[in-house]
Amino acid sequence: MASLFTYQTEAQKWLRETKQDLINPQNLVNYINRARREVAMRTQCIRVLTRSSAPIVTASVVTGGHSYSNTPTISITPPDFPSGTGAFPNGAQATASAIVQSGTIAAVDITYGGDGYFQPIVSGITDASGTGASITLQTGPINTLNVGQEVYNFSDIYLGANPGVKSIFAIRSVSVIYANYRYSLPKYDFTTYQSMIRQYPYQYQYVPTFCSQFGQGVAGSLYMYPLPSETYQYEVDCYCLPQDLKTNQDYEAVPDPWTDAVSYFATHLSYLELQNYNAAKMYKDLYNEELLIYSQSSRIGRAVNPYGRY
Repeated sequence: MASLFTYQTEAQKWLRETKQDLINPQNLVNYINRARREVAMRTQCIRVLTRSSAPIVTASVVTGGHSYSNTPTISITPPDFPSGTGAFPNGAQATASAIVQSGTIAAVDITYGGDGYFQPIVSGITDASGTGASITLQTGPINTLNVGQEVYNFSDIYLGANPGVKSIFAIRSVSVIYANYRYSLPKYDFTTYQSMIRQYPYQYQYVPTFCSQFGQGVAGSLYMYPLPSETYQYEVDCYCLPQDLKTNQDYEAVPDPWTDAVSYFATHLSYLELQNYNAAKMYKDLYNEELLIYSQSSRIGRAVNPYGRY
């Protein structure tokens, strides 16, 4: 994985700038981060499918009950929406323990958050004498469609499970999960959506069936119709921009082989600053050539079905 130091060393080599006499080091860092954004946009190499489930992170005591011993057993329902990915494709069972004060459950400690949860529930509190406690559970951030909400900004879509990813600049598809079924929404241009789909401003609520993008880049937003009648999970297949590299410990979200092209574009910008336009053009041409080679090599053709049946 490339690092800020790798990019700096490479660009300084092309610039013959190892002593940092000509280009302000911070300017070079800015050019490197701009080059990384350029690569991400041109190649669409940072592609993210957002999460539809998460671990349990906290528990809230609604009512503490009474007469509990010091060791009641807290039971949590099994994972209700395994993600099919990562270390726990089938989800992982969460566990919790109660903190009891004077016979009342004062707090609940999530000893293991598990994975693959959407709407977890405390299925039981087992104790010889205690009764009356009520506990709710909260998962980590999950992207959901909320009751009556039509507009969802790109900037509000949670990307925290993807290290090094900063923001969404384009969305390829949107899928809604309803009754254990995942389906992709038809995505219309906003003019069609405005004139032919969203006729009823707020009266009609159901499972969203259509979507549209309004605006472009990181300031874009999604519109969903019908307005959600309850909370639904949804997944976004999107193209993203990387977070800026500020130290050598920062995670690089731009994958190989496209990292090799970053220093060429940063060098191009540096030569523009120095008003050496011939060298700037040469490195931009190198950048364009290498980017094309990497993209063509990574996106080979393939047969949908080698047996010829669909």
